[in-house]
Amino acid sequence: MNEFNTAVVNKTLNILVSILEKNNIQYRFLGSIVFAALNGRLHRNIGDLDLLVDLSGKDILFKELKKLGYYQADGIFAFGRKYLALETLKHPSLLEVGFFYGKWKDDGAFVMGNEKANLEIEPHAVRATPRELNGIHFVSIPDRAIAAGVYTSRTNPKRQKEIEILKEKEIEPLPHKYIHVTILKVHADWIYHLSIQLLNIIGAIRVRMGMAFDP
Repeated sequence: MNEFNTAVVNKTLNILVSILEKNNIQYRFLGSIVFAALNGRLHRNIGDLDLLVDLSGKDILFKELKKLGYYQADGIFAFGRKYLALETLKHPSLLEVGFFYGKWKDDGAFVMGNEKANLEIEPHAVRATPRELNGIHFVSIPDRAIAAGVYTSRTNPKRQKEIEILKEKEIEPLPHKYIHVTILKVHADWIYHLSIQLLNIIGAIRVRMGMAFDP
């Protein structure tokens, strides 16, 4: 254990994994919790748990979390719910949970959206990777995909320690060519990359103004 919020992280992670496994929901954890497992311990406080879930299990996961006191976040998160296939749930005492929902294709790729507009992540970037943190076992995306996420938001101050750890462990990020956007059957990967750049610029400006990187 350490000085960070390990207790609530363990409790929330254990609850979430139990729901996923019990209901046979295909999933992959993303973000800080995976980095903590990669590092072997928390390197800072964690405020939420992020993951991908199969569309077929989305409603089950939502109902089970709701039974535990979770409720839908509003504000900007309502936009994500409506347009980005992203559900964000809050709880009075547990970590926030955010999950993107979509379908795994036969080749292992993960697709969000519909025939008119969708985002697809190539199989190697969402390959099932076993993890363990404080005795809790779960499944996430691969090391290099985690590194890619960290480097993508490198202007975020909280990423600096993570970049140091990645360099120490000699983990190189995946090249950013594994996420594809299609709109009306036209390939538009630039939309994803442009949106990430804009978010980083906005985040950097917020930090200079003394605010948190994320809105």
